[in-house]
Amino acid sequence: MPQSSGSDRSSARRVLRSVGGSGSVLPSMTDASTTAVYDSVLAWLLAVLPHAAFHRPTCKRLALLVTGLLAGDDATAGGLAAALHPLAITPAQELSIQRRIDRLEADPQLDPTWVLPALMRRLLPILLQSALAGHAANEPSGVSHHSRYVALRVVLDGSSKRDDVHVLTIGMAYQGLVVPLAVRCWEQNVPLPQGEYWAQVTSLLSEVQSLLPGELRPHVLFLADRLYGTPAMLDLLRSLGWHWVLRVQGQTRVRSADGRERAVRDLVPTPGRVWVTESTLPPDGATPIAAFKGVGWRPCHVVAAWLVGQDEPWLLLTDLPASAARFGDYAQRWAIERLFLSWKSHGFDLEAVGISDPRELGRLLTGLVIATLWRLAAAAPVAARHLDNLARRAPLPRQLPLPWSSEHPTKPIPPWPAKFSLFTWGTKQFREVSPRWGTPTLLWAFPDWDAPTWSQQCCEAYYGAA
Repeated sequence: MPQSSGSDRSSARRVLRSVGGSGSVLPSMTDASTTAVYDSVLAWLLAVLPHAAFHRPTCKRLALLVTGLLAGDDATAGGLAAALHPLAITPAQELSIQRRIDRLEADPQLDPTWVLPALMRRLLPILLQSALAGHAANEPSGVSHHSRYVALRVVLDGSSKRDDVHVLTIGMAYQGLVVPLAVRCWEQNVPLPQGEYWAQVTSLLSEVQSLLPGELRPHVLFLADRLYGTPAMLDLLRSLGWHWVLRVQGQTRVRSADGRERAVRDLVPTPGRVWVTESTLPPDGATPIAAFKGVGWRPCHVVAAWLVGQDEPWLLLTDLPASAARFGDYAQRWAIERLFLSWKSHGFDLEAVGISDPRELGRLLTGLVIATLWRLAAAAPVAARHLDNLARRAPLPRQLPLPWSSEHPTKPIPPWPAKFSLFTWGTKQFREVSPRWGTPTLLWAFPDWDAPTWSQQCCEAYYGAA
């Protein structure tokens, strides 16, 4: 690759200045520029990664990987090489670039447990500026209310790359997607040593706790599916000081204040039943205050619902007050499925990657996490413009009449911008600016961490919140 003149870090500062930022502090906004994507990514990595640990050759290799992901839609070595070759980053031929990608994925310096914490430690205070502002605004609300204030929703879940590698991912729910923070990989369908799985879970949660700004750590709401609805998880979350909403198995035992015990599934035995607060209980009902009899009762609140038409109920435990809002909280767990979809069939086609070694796939995932952040940073400015346009074009009166979809007669037809996720909108921005010559507008201070999903925002902007 061509070398930049002057010192490495001075070169990075010059490129960042050319797109509206500086080398010492990450830019909140970079204007669309004539700086090639590779140069922008390299300068960004040189700015955010610790100088002593990540030298220029390491940053260049990582920048090559991330640029290939941003310029194309194929995370295979061949697909990356095909996307990179027209950019003329290097005079090497396409096959040589592919071999370079193969060597890159074998580089232990790009391991996600090494790169991502170093990157997120510098980046999170910038990404979370609006969450920090929300926290500061909530502080005067009173000690009791502020202690229950939720600034961030952290989601944990596992996926897999075919039958080769298990991928455990943690991130922050953001407008219908999860912003990935950390990953762990190991061989799929091979038993782990005793206690190893929960050691990995503990490692991930502790890593995120250490990376978050200190003000926000007591204001995290953790969301996870039934695999994690266990006493061990409750104990871990209490040690971190996080709030939680966890789905549990139907046979989980709960105890009421009067000493009555029952399986949590008995609270909503048939479709159409809801168990939320005292007003929803039968006359002889008593609110459960603890769960997990077999290993020692853990204090909690319970909300449960079995919607008509669903195969099974939502059975949720939480440390927050029992209310219908807990269902809305838990629904945001689905955002991590959208992330996996973006990495697989609707994004980087991870399933087609011919890597079966968990360590090598982890290094590729380092690039996927960073490329996901860049696509979301490119989506944020265009999303704000779409919301403004929808509000200006909204029908009058805004509540009535609402257009109805023939497939879903109880829901309004989503306006056109809502048909694409934020990840897809970011992808579109990189398609509109030739990566060889320019970089899209980027907004690194992600706005509105407490906003609903992107689709819901579009509908509310167009039709009105009512």
